[in-house]
Amino acid sequence: MVGLSRTIAKAALLLLGVLAFETPAPAVDLTPRYIDTFIDGVANRRLYFLDGEKKIGVSLDHETKVEAGAGGVVFRFAKYRDATFLMKPSPMTADQPFEGIALERYKEAARRLLPPGVKEVKALDEVANPLPINRWTGRRFTYACESADAALVVSVTFLNLNKDDQIVLVTTATDRNFPEAAERSFQIIRTWQELLPGDEKKIKNN
Repeated sequence: MVGLSRTIAKAALLLLGVLAFETPAPAVDLTPRYIDTFIDGVANRRLYFLDGEKKIGVSLDHETKVEAGAGGVVFRFAKYRDATFLMKPSPMTADQPFEGIALERYKEAARRLLPPGVKEVKALDEVANPLPINRWTGRRFTYACESADAALVVSVTFLNLNKDDQIVLVTTATDRNFPEAAERSFQIIRTWQELLPGDEKKIKNN
């Protein structure tokens, strides 16, 4: 099992290296940063990203680890070491509709986001607007594929945050652990929220 996790981790690192060369100049800076917040009486150390002058926060549990990678941010889950959730600027743009010729380009782009060297790629699912919150629009493509040592499932979601900004979300895991990895990925992105100046406060030590 350890060898399997290492093999999948190596494949993920290769994917991150490839993606680093395909990333356009981002409007949303997905470099991970942290601030202390005090919201509704609860103190919390919050991960955030920069969108111009705005700070966009997301919430994490203690089992989720974060690192910069591929021009974006990679989340790893302690209980599921074969799983990764990558959030990065999209190789597409928000003005390209999820229909017609542009939709075929999205499909091609999604396949390029699969781990390098995988075989037996099979499209499993395609969902319009899979994250109907914050007025987001998008398209999710889910694939099954075979790496050297494991059967994988990968979901690729192109997400329009607004009319100008599009990011891509890539969840990768063994087929056994993919449902849990997908749920944890959703729980991260659903907490995407602008942090207001009053949210950032020094936490006093008693």
